Amino acid sequence: MVNCIRKELVFLVKFFAIYLVLQGLIMLAPLGGLQNFIALLGAGLLGLESGGNAIGAGGGTFIIAANCTGLVSASILAAVVFSLKKPEFKKKLLVFAAGAVALMLLNIVRLYIVLLVALGFGMQWADTAHIVSWFTTAALVLAAWYFGTKKIANVANFGELL
Repeated sequence: MVNCIRKELVFLVKFFAIYLVLQGLIMLAPLGGLQNFIALLGAGLLGLESGGNAIGAGGGTFIIAANCTGLVSASILAAVVFSLKKPEFKKKLLVFAAGAVALMLLNIVRLYIVLLVALGFGMQWADTAHIVSWFTTAALVLAAWYFGTKKIANVANFGELL
C-alpha cells in the first residue's frame, strides 16, 4: 500500500512539474503567428472577419489567446504521458506526437462550434459552449489516452503504468 502511494505521489510530482513548465512556456512564448492563423482559419470557415488574433461573431469579439491555441491541452497530454514509467520513451513520443496533432485539429473544431453557437444564439451561449467544449475535449483526451496507452503498453490496469 505504501509503495502504491509513493508511486502515485511520484506521478503527481512529475505531472505537475512537466505541466507547469510547459504552461509557463506557453505564456512566455511568442505565439502571435499561431494565434493569428487560428483566428484567420476559424473566421474563414464561417465567412467572418478577423484581424490579428480577433474574430467578430455574434455581436462580440473572440480573442484567440495563447491558452486557446490547443497547446494547453497538448501540455496536459505531455504531462500525463511523460510522467508514467510505461510505455518506453519512443512509444511515449509517438503517443504524444499523434495526440498533439489530433488536439490541434480538435481545437479548430471546438473554435468552429463556439463560433457557430455565437452566430446562432449570441455571445452568452458561446461562452457556455466554450467552457463545455473545453471540459468535453479534456474528458475525451483523457479517455483516449487512458485506453490507448493501456493498449500500447500492453497492461491490464493503470497501476502498472506508474
